[in-house]
Amino acid sequence: MPNILDDHLINFKTKCDWALQVYFDSVSLFNENQVNGFTADMKYMIIENIILKVCSCWEKFLEDIFIAYMRGNQSDNGCSVTVYVFPTSDEHAYNLIKNVTTYPDWTDINKIMTNAENFFENGGPFKLLHTLRGDINAIKKIRNAIAHTSKKAREDFENLVRGKVGHLPNDITPAKFVCEYKAGTRGADPTFFEYYVNFLKDSASMLVEYQVEAGV
Repeated sequence: MPNILDDHLINFKTKCDWALQVYFDSVSLFNENQVNGFTADMKYMIIENIILKVCSCWEKFLEDIFIAYMRGNQSDNGCSVTVYVFPTSDEHAYNLIKNVTTYPDWTDINKIMTNAENFFENGGPFKLLHTLRGDINAIKKIRNAIAHTSKKAREDFENLVRGKVGHLPNDITPAKFVCEYKAGTRGADPTFFEYYVNFLKDSASMLVEYQVEAGV
């Protein structure tokens, strides 16, 4: 019988691969067609919309696998997660989550962990999010700078850029940051867009391929 966790993972990875392809296509289109009217602003608009889409898919993935684990599905490694509740349907599971946090926020690791520790022994596979926190929060700051106009969203984004680049470039935007700066010092290193999308793909695999540590 197919594992619903596998289905969620494949679906999310497919969305990430789509995002990477559209990103590369938009960059190539700009490089090859600037004189034909495909402007940098058009490229940046496409990239920022892709970021929002990927973040939305990541949130849905987390919710989907959280519910799947609550329903007793095993990880790819055959590990059964000890669950403290026994929901009879996906809707029942979601309502149980809402009883803990009325508005589940799958962008907030602390809130995810509150739910995970309430429903799974030792937080189940979601305890892995502690080690992934840095990059997940970085992605959230980029996403928030696109989706919100608040001063805090902008300040959080600018502080992230300073930390990654070493200074705050003039007229920096989320799209410029992720496509014009690399996550490393070598020419062959990926841009931050490539790095963060592949990071989410790898993180998704870790959550689905969860294996209980010896003695835990």
